[in-house]
Amino acid sequence: MAAKNINSLQSIPTFRYLFIPILIEQLFILLLQNMDIVMLSQYSDGSVAAVGLANQIIIVTTMIYGIINVGTTIQLTQLSSTSNYKSSSKVVSHSIYLNLFFTLTLTLSIVIFGDNLLELIQTPEHLMQEAQTYLIIIALGFVFHSIIGLFSSIFKSYAMVRLIMTVNVIINIMNIILNYLVLFTGFDLLGSGVFGVAVATNVSRAIGAVILISYFIKHKNQLVKQLYFNEIDWPVFRNTLYLGIPSAGETISYNLSQLVITGFIASLGAVMVNAKIYSQLITSVVFQISMAISQSAQIIIGKMIGRDLKVDAYNFSLKILIRSTIFNFLVTLLIALLSFYIVPFLTDNPEIIKYTITLVFLSVLWEPARNINILLISSLNVSGDVKFPVTVSILVMWIFVVPMSYIVGIWFGYGLIGIWIVNIVEEWLRALILFIRWKNGRWRNIHII
Repeated sequence: MAAKNINSLQSIPTFRYLFIPILIEQLFILLLQNMDIVMLSQYSDGSVAAVGLANQIIIVTTMIYGIINVGTTIQLTQLSSTSNYKSSSKVVSHSIYLNLFFTLTLTLSIVIFGDNLLELIQTPEHLMQEAQTYLIIIALGFVFHSIIGLFSSIFKSYAMVRLIMTVNVIINIMNIILNYLVLFTGFDLLGSGVFGVAVATNVSRAIGAVILISYFIKHKNQLVKQLYFNEIDWPVFRNTLYLGIPSAGETISYNLSQLVITGFIASLGAVMVNAKIYSQLITSVVFQISMAISQSAQIIIGKMIGRDLKVDAYNFSLKILIRSTIFNFLVTLLIALLSFYIVPFLTDNPEIIKYTITLVFLSVLWEPARNINILLISSLNVSGDVKFPVTVSILVMWIFVVPMSYIVGIWFGYGLIGIWIVNIVEEWLRALILFIRWKNGRWRNIHII
């Protein structure tokens, strides 16, 4: 039995093999998400605020079709440890159906109700036109974003992480070049200002989507040959949604609550909106490191569970949890110290600079807790314990964070700093609850395949 376990572990990719490409991929995803803001910061602070507010809605909507990606990842990560290509192909083909349905529905919803959503988060009147323009143009390109997300999930399930890294590098290089042409030259084929930047993002993603589809058709013959496009297997739909809705539901709940809180912050004025956007831009590199760690760990833990090596999965998760939290704290502290030099590059408004630096230093307490949550949630999800994280998230977010953010930040007048402190307390509270759940080991009795 021991020899069998050793052989099973040896066939699982190492953390380092997965982490480096996934980290590079996550950093380039971060670059793509924020390059519009970084390059627009040299163009107009007003455009930055408009795009930042539109992005709050975009993040939430893209998380909804992320439901399919999560459900796909959980199943394929465990199935990839077997030779069951028939079941794997069913998961892939039905995920494509679901992804297209969700994407088209969300695109139409944004086009029709985009202005109402911007009003809901209290977008200032002078920012409304640019925010609405950016929101609708990006929504029209959701199909490219969803294709990239789905096929990235498929390839990651098979530990093909270097491909995803390469595609994201290509997407970002294209986006930087096109953004530069739009904002700083006379090139107007894609449009100008916020409109041109949004079109450039869509063009870059379209190129990435074509590359991923082409690679899948050429190099995943065993899956392509058995794709089920001519028949519907409702249990596969149901299983994908059963795993995906609670798993992605936690993220959706979190981002919806952040959307509401952004509305509170917007009521404090454009200076506070910009401070929030810039501080999250600066610390987002730490978030992406946490995402890379959790995704790498999720692949390994999923494969271990798929081979019934649950003790090894638990021990591995604890080791990664401790090391990554310490590393996260040190990186955030370093970024906070460097923020005195980074923030003035983004804006010359002294009030925005002051608040942004304060928020970045408070993030030294926030980011380690968020790292713990991200890692524990991905571990629980891939084990099949998908309902508990979303239940905790909904309860904590909507009973504690949202009301307390309003009470502390708006009613008691502590403003943006008060709202930030409330979020820090929430992250540590949720981390404690999730750790107890993982340690209790109820997930060991759940079987997906």
